[in-house]
Amino acid sequence: MFSKQIPPLNSFFLLLLALWASAFFSGCTPQEASFRPNELHVASLSQDSTDQQVSELAKTASNHVEELFGTPDSPKWPSEIADIVDMVKVKRSAGPVGRDKSKVEYGLFRKHCVQCHGTTGDGQGPAAALLAPYPRDFRRGSFKFKSTPIGKKPTHSDLVRTLEKGLPGTGMPAFGTLNHSVEFAEDIDALAHYVRYLSVRGEVERRVISAIVNQENAAEQAKIIASKVAESWAMADSFSVKPPRLITTWVPEDQTAAIERGKAIFLSELTACSKCHGKLGDGNGTSQDYDEWTKDWTIRAGIDPNKKAEWKPMKRFGALKPVLDSARNLTLGAFRGGETREDVYLRIVLGIEGSPMPAIARKENDNPGITEEGIRDLVEYVYSLSNPVTSGAAPSNEKGAEHEQSN
Repeated sequence: MFSKQIPPLNSFFLLLLALWASAFFSGCTPQEASFRPNELHVASLSQDSTDQQVSELAKTASNHVEELFGTPDSPKWPSEIADIVDMVKVKRSAGPVGRDKSKVEYGLFRKHCVQCHGTTGDGQGPAAALLAPYPRDFRRGSFKFKSTPIGKKPTHSDLVRTLEKGLPGTGMPAFGTLNHSVEFAEDIDALAHYVRYLSVRGEVERRVISAIVNQENAAEQAKIIASKVAESWAMADSFSVKPPRLITTWVPEDQTAAIERGKAIFLSELTACSKCHGKLGDGNGTSQDYDEWTKDWTIRAGIDPNKKAEWKPMKRFGALKPVLDSARNLTLGAFRGGETREDVYLRIVLGIEGSPMPAIARKENDNPGITEEGIRDLVEYVYSLSNPVTSGAAPSNEKGAEHEQSN
């Protein structure tokens, strides 16, 4: 009965081997690093191009961006755009792993992150293909777990939170223990600045590629594009949503009533939660979809991700095998966006950017949707799915029988 919780043995050893190989070879063969040109985005926008044309166009765009943002070993920041990163911390995170004469450690991104996210932040590190879900590609400028609405950038605090707490149920570990050491206490903050740097740089590159494909003057457009991207990050805090304080200590009868109301909302057509998460919240819904990172180079490029013959040619440009973004099994309690009721509230209200999980429809004026009270009831129901004893909502035999039949 525990077999589903243990990763396949071969995959486990392959992951260890990939991590070891990455650390060994990066440590034994130091060389000038470079950002990998985004050939996949070029190929998705111009599928009639030859491999050489794709490579040349991607390199041209990369060169324009390098003039603005430098290299992985020597990052820089354009003076003409919003000053949204601490370049002292960016430079601490960049470059090869090592220490200066004052014992300050450098190369934090390569020490902690490059095995999965890659030097470019494209989610194509040596261990990437072995993980499910794949590591995040920062270049789209999209982040799943944040306090801002879909379409808005995450705040610095959002990035820090993900680094500190990790994402349970994924390959993203928690680095919060670094804060317990005087020597490493500032590492997470530095890495958050570097992730922002990588994301801005990568998104600018994507837009420069689009400008070149559309036969615009990329050299002139690059700084304008960089300014717009940086400004979107500068405004992130103004869009941040603070969740209300939710009840944690309940009168049992009131909590049971809230859970039942929340369950009705969960199963309703208005929210359609059960279509993805299943009627029992165990992730066995009938509706499954791909995330935006996959759709970016498949569906939007006219490629069917379900047909290997169509998507396989894109592997030579850096694509990984398309994998459905499965809905979470809420009964496990491993909420990737955070373990508190307030965290669950934000995921319901804001959705999860880049995934099939939308923001809930809220009742405003005469528009159909869920009231604030209904959202709180829904939070309590979702929370109860993995906390049946403490919530007073232990699954009945009837539910257990239904689950058994559905499998």
